Amino acid sequence: MKEKPILEVKNLKTYFYSDSGTVKAADDVSFEVYPEETLGIVGESGCGKSITCMSIMQLIETPPGKYEGGEIIFDGIDIMKASKKQIMEIRGNKISMIFQEPMTSLNPVFRVADQIAEAIMIHQKISKKEAREEAVLMLGKVGIPNPERVAKDYPFSLSGGMRQRVMIAMALACKPKILIADEPTTALDVTIQAQVLQLMNDLKKDYKTSVIFITHDLGVIAEMSDRVMVMYAGKVVELADVEELFTEPMHPYTIGLMKSKPDMKTTGDRLTVIQGNVPNLNQLPTGCAFHPRCPYAMDICREKAPDLRDLSSSRKIACWKEFQEEGMKNE
Repeated sequence: MKEKPILEVKNLKTYFYSDSGTVKAADDVSFEVYPEETLGIVGESGCGKSITCMSIMQLIETPPGKYEGGEIIFDGIDIMKASKKQIMEIRGNKISMIFQEPMTSLNPVFRVADQIAEAIMIHQKISKKEAREEAVLMLGKVGIPNPERVAKDYPFSLSGGMRQRVMIAMALACKPKILIADEPTTALDVTIQAQVLQLMNDLKKDYKTSVIFITHDLGVIAEMSDRVMVMYAGKVVELADVEELFTEPMHPYTIGLMKSKPDMKTTGDRLTVIQGNVPNLNQLPTGCAFHPRCPYAMDICREKAPDLRDLSSSRKIACWKEFQEEGMKNE
């Protein structure tokens, strides 16, 4: 029997309103996160990955954004209905987030230790001195050499890899149950990227933390994730175990993503591309949003959007083609 999920997102709808129309950035998004697992979220830019995770943290500015529906169940609390006090107790304490660019996330005029200590003092009843000592300890745990010296530095004096380690230290300082990592290695070179990924895997085991990992890099997803959620135009189109997804991708969009990644065996060949562009989220096509780019599109794809449904015990998919083929198998 599968464990009870630590986080359940049900039919989340996060919309943005402007003079040019309504942007459905996260539209009826549902998924679960289980204890000590890593859920990878992939998709092209603008597909709703970051907005979904910022909604979990209740970080969307309203207006122009608005939570139009859904539930986010964590520790028996529906975050969508929680009080500001309850949200503050969860945010940064039980659920933490590492943002894309550490240089814009860290305050350039405060020393590293002070910024980590502030997060600790907000959620733990300890003195400033004790919080600073804990901050230095966390810097050591994330592999920063001479943490006592680095603790006194300002963010601008550190390299990109060091700043990212500081962000990880800050996110893990209160030993959260869930860590959301929003493309934490985007700005790093491959050597530092590998070190940071290994560090996150090690710390996940040490702290028994669940991780939601957002990235464009399918190689990173294959290395880091237990399950993978594929998003397109604000919706979940496929959700499966990582090995199952990479062995047999089923949604046409997932297949396109897999074919577009470089392969050492085809050196010199042109990369396969997904034809067309991601649609404007306030001018989505009728039916399935992917149908203008889909080589398997049928009439029903142009008329009605498919729901996300169970294809097996370990895979969910939103695709008319797969539903029809599965129905033919069962006849």
